[in-house]
Amino acid sequence: MAAEKLSKLDFSELTKNKAKLKALIIAGTIVWLFLMICVIYLFVFKSKSAIPFIAILTAIPITFLPAVNSLTQINKEIKSRNQN
Repeated sequence: MAAEKLSKLDFSELTKNKAKLKALIIAGTIVWLFLMICVIYLFVFKSKSAIPFIAILTAIPITFLPAVNSLTQINKEIKSRNQN
């Protein structure tokens, strides 16, 4: 995606990339929430066994920032094409 310029893609490719990124972000969020619930469960019932996972799970949302950034750029490109 980084190699391709958004202005060179046609509208159907933009919407396809938008759908893929949205699905990726939603799926990642669902998995992350599930893992957070598991860590909370471990922390409540098994006390110290969940401590190493807390740092890892707080860093996971940072890995989705490039996808969110790409999605906002695609949305801006689609919006600019709709105005023209």
